[in-house]
Formats: sequence, C-alpha cells, structure tokens
Amino acid sequence: MSELAAASSSSSAVVPAQAVPTINRPLPPVPPEARRLVEGKEPISILLFYQYVEPPWTDKECSSALKHFLALGKEHSICGRGRCAKEGLNCTLTGNAAGLRAFCEALRAWKPELFNQTDFKFTDGLPASRRFKALTVRKTDELVAYGLAGERAPALAASSAKHPDAVVIDVRNAYESAIGHFAPPEGGATLLDPKMRNSREFPKWLADEKTKEALSGKKVLMYCTGGIRCERATALLDEMVKADPTFRISDITMVRGGVERYMRTFPEGGFWKGKNYLFDRRLEQVPEAKSSAALEGDVESWCAVCAAPWAAYRGQFKCAGRLPPPAGVCAVPVIVCNRCSDAATADPASLRCPLCQEGYVAPQAMPEVVMADKRAPDQRLGGGRAKKQRPLAEPSSRVFVGSLPFVVDATASGLFYGSAFVQMGSVEAATTAVGAAREGRLRIGKRKLRLNFAPLKPGEEWPAVGFVQRERPLSG
Repeated sequence: MSELAAASSSSSAVVPAQAVPTINRPLPPVPPEARRLVEGKEPISILLFYQYVEPPWTDKECSSALKHFLALGKEHSICGRGRCAKEGLNCTLTGNAAGLRAFCEALRAWKPELFNQTDFKFTDGLPASRRFKALTVRKTDELVAYGLAGERAPALAASSAKHPDAVVIDVRNAYESAIGHFAPPEGGATLLDPKMRNSREFPKWLADEKTKEALSGKKVLMYCTGGIRCERATALLDEMVKADPTFRISDITMVRGGVERYMRTFPEGGFWKGKNYLFDRRLEQVPEAKSSAALEGDVESWCAVCAAPWAAYRGQFKCAGRLPPPAGVCAVPVIVCNRCSDAATADPASLRCPLCQEGYVAPQAMPEVVMADKRAPDQRLGGGRAKKQRPLAEPSSRVFVGSLPFVVDATASGLFYGSAFVQMGSVEAATTAVGAAREGRLRIGKRKLRLNFAPLKPGEEWPAVGFVQRERPLSG
C-alpha cells in the first residue's frame, strides 16, 4: 500500500490478504463463518462492487445490460440495490455466500472484458436480518451524481491517476466524514474535507481557487467508502490539470477498494478514526479488533439537539436548514442521540447539520475540463453512437421543459403548453426528472419531453411580480 498503509502496518495488526483486489484473480473461497448459524439462522453475505464502462453503453445496450443483470440476480437469489447507467454499474447486494460468488462468476462469464476487471468485495457471516428484501437497480444518468454525465464525464482510460495509495482528500459527503475519517500521523499528509452536502458539490469545490492553491504542486491522494467516487474524482482532477497549464499537481492517487478494504486490512484501525458510514443495512463499519473504549474516544460528532457526543445515524432525521436559491432545503442526514429522538420527531424544523450551523455555502462554479468530444474517437460518448443532447446546465430546482403537446394545460401537467419553466420541490427532484427525460423515460402520451436545468441568472426574479397561474397562457 501507500505511505499511510505502510505506517499503519507498524502500529496495528495487518491482514495482507484483505488488501488484495479480486481484479483478474480467483474469488475468495467461502469462509467457515459463512457456514455457521447466526442467531439461529443461515447467515448472509454482502457484496459491494462497481464497474465503469468505456466507451459508455448506448441506451439500448444499457437497457439490455440491466435486464440481463436482473435475470442473473433472480437466478442466484440475490437481493439488494444498485444503479445502472451508460457508464456502468454500482451495487450493494446480499445473498448466501455461495450464491453471491456464483453470481459474480456469471457476470465474468457474461462480459469477461468488464467483470474480470471488477473488484468484488465480500463480507460473510452476517445476520439474516441484514438481507435486502428485493433486488432493485435504478437506471440513472451517473453512478455518482457529480453533475458530469454524458459528454462532461471525465475519461477514466485517459486519466493518469494511480491506485492504490493513501489519502489527503475525503471524497465523501460531510455527514459521512463526521462519524469517521482518516487521521494522518503528525507531520504527515494534510487531510482536506470538501464539506460536501452531496457529490454535485465536489467538482465545484475542486474548481475553487482556494482548493487549487492548496493542491498546487502537491501529491494528491483521495479516498471514499468503496472506491467508485474516487475513480471519477481522480479522473476529474487529472482533466482539470490537463485543461489548465497553470494548475500543476505532483501526483494523483486513490485508495483502491476504499475505507471498506482498508479496515479489513488493518482490523485495529490503522490511521482510521471512528466509523465508516455505509449505505446498506449494516449502517456503519468499525475496525473489528478495535476496543469499544477506543471507539468511544474517536467520537468527534454530536447530537443535533443537545450537542452531546454521538456517532450514529438513526431515525432518518434530516437537516431543515435553508440554502440559497435554487438549492432549497439542505435535507442531509443529521445525528440525533437516543435521548433526543422524541424531541427531534416533535420539532423536525429545528434540526440543523454542522454545515448549516456554521452557515457554510458551497462554491458554485463548475470546473473547466477537457470535454469528451475533444478526446480520441474510442473515448467519446458511446463511441459516437449516442444521440447528442444539449449539455446539462448547472443543477437547480427550476427546470426548462420542452416538446410539450399543444393540448396540455396546467391541470393535466402542471405546465403550460409548448415549453415552460417549472419549479421543482428540490434540486434532487429536478435531477431525477432531468435524468429521466434525457434517458427518454419522461413522456406525455407518445411525446418525449426535453428537460434541462434552468438556474436563475444573477438578479433574476422568478416567478415575476404579478405572476398568476392559469390553465393556459393568454392568447395574442
């Protein structure tokens, strides 16, 4: 591993086998713990993996891949959730240990050029209660919502970013970092926290002049939970460097397999402090050999109600802080301790995440990067096979809707006919709608709608003063 990993090996026990990815290697055998009953029931296993596709699939290829993937999941009794996009797959799956491994081998047999390159990560011997109830894979624009889909996606094949290595940038959301992060040794690398509420803010943070100044001339290392966010983030930084001759980076590296693999390699924690936030039913991961007292000493986060030290997200409480237009409500998860659960339920509007408590507002400008149409032909979107769409504007809760049927009125659609600007409930809702339209899944009758983000211009007021909602616009 990197300097961080090497230093970790001197301070804690190491399980070298856990550091080895499964890329072009046999899958790990079913371990003894996967055969022992847990709480009187057959245990389950969890599988984490992602795989990017370059050049990206066409719409037809993506739909076909999703259909085949779901069929394989059903054949091997797999449950879980994931995202499928033209750029690949990202999944968290559950099943019995043998079934998950058979599923992975079936993926390799189906598309060996892709899935022999996949790092499949297994966690075996878990309680049956952590099994997902069904297999749900959503079709999306991006595997990671950086707002860089299609032609704006930085090319992985052309990226000079290396892996594996250590860390200086936490490429996760701030609420994930709050309960756990790397703590480099004194005199070592400086850990940078982008303070992201969501992944769309990362490219903007990276493009900010203060960030570029902090990274200039440095060896930049990134980490995330499992590696997928770093894969795209390191490629983006690499393209920014190529696009700006004044912006120079000594090296760009990432942690292959992410925190999940690091914890398996260093079961006493190494230089990890706290918990690893997870998006599956485990909720969080901790170093297996680290004592409870040591874990309590790692807590740096606090309850949003009473400010007592606490490091567990339970109850699905969300931040009610207001962000500048067009973002709307913050809505990121907040920590509430057991004692304050009833109070938070009674007054959810009072909850604020640490970023809203300090009044932090993320940078707004997207980076200038080498666009996909300037790359080699085999790296262009869909190898030149996909239909061109107008580039996405800056994400916002207001969207432009075009290609509306002329018979549509406000009651039928909430829109006027022909084209309209529509205020969505949140940026997330707008992103979902725009993504569905760009994939051809948003229609009125047989007509496919055209959607794009429509952020307000500086000084623009919308709706205009005197606006009145009508079924149809006035004639003449």
